[in-house]
Amino acid sequence: MYWLFNILLDNDKYYIQSIHAILEVTRPMGKEPGSIDRDETLFLKAFGIKSPALRILDFLMDNKAYDYSKTDIAKGAGISRTTLSTAWNNLENPGLVIETREVGRAKMYKLNLKHPVVKKFIELDNAICDFYALQLEDEKTASDPRLVIA
Repeated sequence: MYWLFNILLDNDKYYIQSIHAILEVTRPMGKEPGSIDRDETLFLKAFGIKSPALRILDFLMDNKAYDYSKTDIAKGAGISRTTLSTAWNNLENPGLVIETREVGRAKMYKLNLKHPVVKKFIELDNAICDFYALQLEDEKTASDPRLVIA
């Protein structure tokens, strides 16, 4: 997994170290080997691990237009509120996630779309989606030759 970031961020060691810290400091969420996660996104599937930080980033990348409370982020990411709390500082301190407003007593957060690391994560997410879309298209044309456009 680390090699993806070396290619993507080859000249900026600060960001490589930041991403490495985000992914490695938080413990990956484990499932039984071989079990299938029906809610797994392509982003999570590409990494093959389910770190809480990755789940949080994945949820926020899929929902960039909105801000959420920590409770809503935990629910959307499929993790407990306690697990979110252990991973949260690794996302908020470097500025990947920012507070947007307060609704009553709840603070609302969203992805910091101006942060260079967030931009690279979004770029990587788009590349992963493009890769799987092409792979699916190739599988469909291989299974049905009538779909090939001359």
